[in-house]
Amino acid sequence: MIYHPSLVATIPAEDGKLVLDSLAKLIAVTKMKSVCNLGVWCISIQQFDAALLDACFDKLLRAVIHALDNPIGSLSTTFEAMQAVTKLAASLSEMMRESSHLWAPAIYRRLLSIDKRERDMSERCLLKIRSTIFPPPISLSKAIIQDMKKILLTVMKHLLDKGMKVQTVKAWGWFICFLGSDALKNRHLVNNMLKVPEQTFSDHNPQVQIASLVAWEGLIDALVHPQILACKKNATLEKEIQQLQTSLEKSSEVQLNGFSKSLKLIMTPLIGIISSKCDVSVHLSCLNTWCYLLHKLDTSINSPSVIKLVWDPMFQAIFKIGPGSESTWQWNLCLDLLDDCISANCSDLNSNQKGQVNLCLSASTFIPGSCTSAGYSWKQYPIKWLPWDLSQLDFYLKMVAIIITHVATGTAAPGSKKSSCNAAVRIFRSVLKGVQIEFKNPLNNYDNIMFCLNTILKFMKEIGQDASSEGVGDLFNTSLHFIEAVAEELEPSIVGSPLYQVALDIKYVGSLDSVDSKHSKILHQCSIAFMDMVSPMVYLTVLYISLVVQLLTINTPEMELILQRFQSFFKIVLSLDDHLENFLASVGLLYRHMGFNYIEIWMAIVTGLNGYIDDMKDLSLFKTDFDNSVYRAICHLLSYPFILFSCSQKDLTLLKASDSLKESFVSSARKLEQAIEVWKSLYGSVSVAYFKSSAMDTFGGDLCAMLNWCFDENGSMFQYKGELGLYYKDLEPACLSFSGKVVVCILEQKLTSDTRSCGNGKECVGVCNISSGMNNILEFSSRVMKFLSINIGTEPSAVLVGSRVFSSLACFISCLHLKQDILSFFEIVSCPLLQWLSNQEIQDESAKDQLGILWAETLNCLQRSQPPITFDSSFLKLQACLLEKTLGHPNTSISDHTIIFWNSTYGKQINLEYPQNLRHVLDKLSRNGRIILYNRRKSFLVRCSTLEKNTAPQSCKVIATQNRSSKRVELMEGMIGEFNQKDKPPSFPKRKRPELTEHQKEVRRAQEGKERDCSGHGPGIRTYTSLDFSQGNEDSQENQDIRDSEAMLEMLRKVG
Repeated sequence: MIYHPSLVATIPAEDGKLVLDSLAKLIAVTKMKSVCNLGVWCISIQQFDAALLDACFDKLLRAVIHALDNPIGSLSTTFEAMQAVTKLAASLSEMMRESSHLWAPAIYRRLLSIDKRERDMSERCLLKIRSTIFPPPISLSKAIIQDMKKILLTVMKHLLDKGMKVQTVKAWGWFICFLGSDALKNRHLVNNMLKVPEQTFSDHNPQVQIASLVAWEGLIDALVHPQILACKKNATLEKEIQQLQTSLEKSSEVQLNGFSKSLKLIMTPLIGIISSKCDVSVHLSCLNTWCYLLHKLDTSINSPSVIKLVWDPMFQAIFKIGPGSESTWQWNLCLDLLDDCISANCSDLNSNQKGQVNLCLSASTFIPGSCTSAGYSWKQYPIKWLPWDLSQLDFYLKMVAIIITHVATGTAAPGSKKSSCNAAVRIFRSVLKGVQIEFKNPLNNYDNIMFCLNTILKFMKEIGQDASSEGVGDLFNTSLHFIEAVAEELEPSIVGSPLYQVALDIKYVGSLDSVDSKHSKILHQCSIAFMDMVSPMVYLTVLYISLVVQLLTINTPEMELILQRFQSFFKIVLSLDDHLENFLASVGLLYRHMGFNYIEIWMAIVTGLNGYIDDMKDLSLFKTDFDNSVYRAICHLLSYPFILFSCSQKDLTLLKASDSLKESFVSSARKLEQAIEVWKSLYGSVSVAYFKSSAMDTFGGDLCAMLNWCFDENGSMFQYKGELGLYYKDLEPACLSFSGKVVVCILEQKLTSDTRSCGNGKECVGVCNISSGMNNILEFSSRVMKFLSINIGTEPSAVLVGSRVFSSLACFISCLHLKQDILSFFEIVSCPLLQWLSNQEIQDESAKDQLGILWAETLNCLQRSQPPITFDSSFLKLQACLLEKTLGHPNTSISDHTIIFWNSTYGKQINLEYPQNLRHVLDKLSRNGRIILYNRRKSFLVRCSTLEKNTAPQSCKVIATQNRSSKRVELMEGMIGEFNQKDKPPSFPKRKRPELTEHQKEVRRAQEGKERDCSGHGPGIRTYTSLDFSQGNEDSQENQDIRDSEAMLEMLRKVG
């Protein structure tokens, strides 16, 4: 009846009390085993309420103790007695706890029994009532101390001698736990007790080691007693944390010293086992015991002594082992624990239902079944985390540094390296998030922030220097991940602020100080130097670029991905408040590296800048003032490839060994083909941005002025000697193509921007005056054309590139209308155009056609000039060389256009002085009737006749010379000023001559066979002998060159 709750409820209290008294008396006096067992069983199953049991507690306790002592010697009686203890502990917990020194010894003594059944019964009973007797009351601790001194130590030693190590150490775990806080007061006894696990820990049997580790939790219970916070429910979390910190600070030095010694004692075997080559299950048990220690430390877990004695040695031991195949689970477990601890700063801290500090459950890592082969199962222990401060930053970075060591290990498997890299980056990001929270904490002052920044930057610098010294690509990659994490996680207003400046103490930058950066100096470029004071973000940017530069020397398969990450990083850098300083530092550092292999870094910077410009909404960054730093830096950036083209051999840096030079240059040539698209994209974006911000595009002209300097620096490109020169020669096709495409891009962009600025279509091009940079653009185009023409014979690609340049240039000049612009174009482009027109090696039909179109457009723009161009002798002299090559050019499209141009311009002029180099081609074409040399007007002949008869004496006179057979015809002073000519008068087509006057015949006879005698006369003075007159009759004149005399008539016609 008494085991059924509904029936027990009907029993009156007095009757119930009588029943319990009777059971207690029966158990105490009976000699029969079955009766005793039945009585104890009734107590263990009864369902009376706590009040009734309280009234009979003393009698029931004596009966149960009697049964535990088991005078009858029945194992079943002992079992039922322990069941009764469990029942009473559940109903009368506090009373049973206070009396535990009376009944508990009978249970824990059986832990050392030879009979396994007794040991198991005792252990199960203790496990059930653990919450009742732990932490143990003082009375129980005193009882176990007495028992330990009298018998238990002796029995344990006896069992160890018999080889019963597992059983002994299990019992030891309970015994040490029963000591409780008195363990610290009985150090001699504890030292004697520690001799038991000292023997079991050293055993190589995994079961013995696991049992020892489980028993070690008893020592943790005995020695670790952190203070419990009593927070008021209405108190805020900040006050709770302050109370915790205050309570820790008030702990006496003696207590802290004792606490530290206890932690050292607890951690010693754990570190020994985790560092040794034990079974996986043993390592699992060791970590489980360590996690139990963390659980027991409660809110003291963040104290400096705990970090130093508990966290540090265990993390070091496990992280140094690395993520091997058998240790992956413990590696991941510790990473999770460390991440949980660090992430406490980033969590939303709220009070739980009990008013305690927020709990974070750790050890959530999956434990594979293979790790429990020895019958051990993982236990989850909740660990209380508290927010940390900047004083713990060094510890966390130390852990990250240990993790990274596996990345630099050459013998590590690729999977392990990748796992280590990911783990390091994961933990580092968590640290940075915690630092970011601290940055927002108003309690942290300027010194704290500077300490934090210097600590982080020093850490990353050391990682980068380790990568440089060891030459490990994976370590470089990890360092880059760290820098990216800082840029993404930390407050931009702090890392980008000039208020928090740090010294640029990167050794790589110091090594560059000896490099001759003459290009930077000539371009008046901002540069950086070792130990300059810079913002943290500039420090990171320089460190990033220096690492990427050094990565180029390592054959890493991830280089393409790294460069893409660099682009993204650079875009983030430009989005910060101090983008100007970062950008200038990047370009300045790039110019300290002269070599074609660095073109990849240049491409990454350009792509990042282009992406930033495309996403930028505020265009105030761009100003048309050339003194603007950003403006100049962008020009420097776009000039970098041409700096490489024009560098002398000694200024270029080689990154590869001599046996792979050719492969390096072939790769560089391929990169240049990709680089032109990047160049064009940035140039277009910048031009549009500047045009939007200023409504006038001067960027192209300013850039071309700088590019012109690049060409002029060495006169020409790739003048390298020796074997190296041959390798550089392989780059010429790519450089030719690059230069030509740049010209095309600049011309097209200039055409587009000028059209937009006027809004009236093509005619607007050229309206912008020369100061807008058109001359610089044409000068650059001229230099590229010269460069291409020089390489026609050796590089077939030069013709193809030239064809594209001709097409763009023709389109560009087709829109010119102003005389000033047209004359500037003609003056600048004439020389390279003559080189191309003179070249007979051009076989490509497309190039021939485009050259013809360019020449035709050149002639057309000369004719449509506003105001019109005067096609006189002086301008003819400028065109003479070009006309000499084009009037008789084998390409009929060129010669035909030139003849048409001549007939519509110079052919209509009467008074022309023909340069000597033109006379042969003019003679040929005039005799063929294809060109006109003068206008056959009747009035002209009339004026010539009048000149001979009436006015000749006024305009010339015949003077005798020292040679009696010759005389000199000298023009009058007025004629000298009008006809100031150096060469012979231009010739004209043969025509019928008028009769010579008697005076002329006399002069002709006097000069026969004689040479010219200028007698010191200056320009514009001619003698008859110099005109080469023929003899008197017409037949003989047919055999003479009569055009000179006709030219003389032409010269004399103006006298009247």
